[in-house]
Amino acid sequence: MIHKFKFLPYLILFFYFNSCIDPVSPEFEFIEDLVFIEGFASTKEKGSYVSVQKSKLEYGIYETEAIKGCSVKFINSNTNLSISLFESGDFYYPPLEFKVSPGETWEVEVKLIDGTIYRSIPETSPNSVPIKSINAKFKTELEIFKDDKNNNKIIPGHGVLLSFDDPEEIENFYLFRYKLFEKELTCKVCYGTVLRNGKCIEPEGVPFYFRFEYFTYGCDSECWKITYNDEITIFSDKFTNGLNINSYEIGTIPLYSYQNILVEVQQLSITPSAFKYFKTLKDITDNTTSLNSPLPAALIGNVFNSANSDEFVLGRFTVAGESNVEVFIDRLEYSKQVVSGAGYVRLYPEVYGMPLPGPLTYFAPCIETRNSTAIKPEAWLNNLND
Repeated sequence: MIHKFKFLPYLILFFYFNSCIDPVSPEFEFIEDLVFIEGFASTKEKGSYVSVQKSKLEYGIYETEAIKGCSVKFINSNTNLSISLFESGDFYYPPLEFKVSPGETWEVEVKLIDGTIYRSIPETSPNSVPIKSINAKFKTELEIFKDDKNNNKIIPGHGVLLSFDDPEEIENFYLFRYKLFEKELTCKVCYGTVLRNGKCIEPEGVPFYFRFEYFTYGCDSECWKITYNDEITIFSDKFTNGLNINSYEIGTIPLYSYQNILVEVQQLSITPSAFKYFKTLKDITDNTTSLNSPLPAALIGNVFNSANSDEFVLGRFTVAGESNVEVFIDRLEYSKQVVSGAGYVRLYPEVYGMPLPGPLTYFAPCIETRNSTAIKPEAWLNNLND
């Protein structure tokens, strides 16, 4: 999934003003081939990963792409223990059982195929803070989106609320992330093509009068779609040190579908420098349209080119104490309020009688990726509506 802030770190921002009293809109200079490394080492198993990407210009659109074939390691700064990560899709992961311990200091090393080596400044993991409770609260007006006719539609949905006791002894900084599990209806979408022998191919012999945009293919076994939040939610206990934090909203889940959904939340205790980085990133995404906001700095984190100190390396390696919790949302009672057509591909299967080359195909396998799994989540509820 492409986060809404994802390509912003690849901008080196230059703001030009006609004078101190006549500001003009900010101008952005996009630069290709900037390296962006994002990594997390967590105190929970399956909570760690590294992403290595670069910026590019393709058909006039600025995008990012994963850098493949890297050698990636987590290194314990005290013991020199080295943990190799394996490549899967666009990410690099440590062994499933890997986790750091509070108080341990770690760094990351990324070696590209061309031999370029990037390293991070060592960072020590804070203690995790337990989550007391999680709640999903329904809201009749959650957000607004534009439909196919450019009309505004109000979407209802759920706010996700956490409660926890903030420790009094030290300053605490938090980053909240979550991922969503829901039953997958389509395991493959072929745009302008059809699915044959596991691949999307251009069909031959299709009459000129028969036009289609895409075909969707159902899953041949149980499958769950996994999506990730695309906003930044952070919290500092500067004004709440040692207090009980009750019903703090860390995200929202729009009601795009009547399907049940499982929300898995990560509450990450992070260092002050990590908080400052994510605060800067949040300010950039929230305030770039406002001329009254402070000018955002180039988003340089704690990763550097070990042989070239002048290279801009964007992104950050963060070592975090993690607490997590899940909440299952039964959406059946809200099914009449679902706003369809927002964020979902409509089902359009092959149908008998269509002038398509045989054999007609209706199903595709569930592939294990970052965004899909055939493994039933442990917290998924078995109920009659499932």
